[in-house]
Amino acid sequence: MNISYNAWKLYAECPKHYFLKHRKQAPPAIPPDDYHRMYGFLVERFFQMFCNHWRHQTPYMFPEMIRDKMKVLWDDLLRSTTVDWSSPRATQTKNEIFDSVIMDACAIMDSPSQNHFLNTKSEVEIRVVTKGGVELNGRLDFLHYDPIDDTQVHIFDGKGTNKVGRVDTNQLYFYALLYFFHYKKLPAGLGFFYYRFNLYKPLPIDLNRLNEFRTKVSQDVKAISTGNEFTATPGWKPCHFCEYAPACQECVAFRASRKKPSVIDLPEGVTEFGL
Repeated sequence: MNISYNAWKLYAECPKHYFLKHRKQAPPAIPPDDYHRMYGFLVERFFQMFCNHWRHQTPYMFPEMIRDKMKVLWDDLLRSTTVDWSSPRATQTKNEIFDSVIMDACAIMDSPSQNHFLNTKSEVEIRVVTKGGVELNGRLDFLHYDPIDDTQVHIFDGKGTNKVGRVDTNQLYFYALLYFFHYKKLPAGLGFFYYRFNLYKPLPIDLNRLNEFRTKVSQDVKAISTGNEFTATPGWKPCHFCEYAPACQECVAFRASRKKPSVIDLPEGVTEFGL
């Protein structure tokens, strides 16, 4: 059995969601729409290519070069994703999203923040096997090697969110756990890079934190590998982002319970309706 970070995250939020997606592989009840991920897809793809390929040839890029390379990535992305650009949710056009990524990428590449992406590998996959025979795996956004001492390795994740702090810290702790199992040592540091803000924010890491997190993951891995019941745990977050929500009885009941009763304005002097 293989358990990725995304699979574990689903189980931790709602076991039923994990079961439908990864065990049953049920078709989604909501048509896919990648609109809210287009900025993140493009900016992340650019820095992946920069770290793994372009930095060896042109560590400094002029804005015109960034735009040209980004345009190729953008056209490919538009062909490989599904977006309803006529939806009211699509508050930005294709060109507006593209231009915002160009602006942010140029700002990063023309600042000291570029150093985070030098001497760095992207999309690094780590796989480890537990004593119970379960494979845990994750794909790290960025693995940065200290230019003076390359035994000092920092793991960081790029985020396209428009609000600093709106991130899942468990993601980096999961990656740190894989790194620890694989290399028998802690990473030198963890952090998130916020593309829209050209900002790097470190995340604290030590053995105590990692052991506490390891206990939680171990319990969930055991439950996933041995359990036959995957009970729904409805809530605002798991139901809001679940592609099975309209067809899930527990989610429908939860949403119904959260609806506020309709308020009817009564005529002046009337306190209730008589039936």
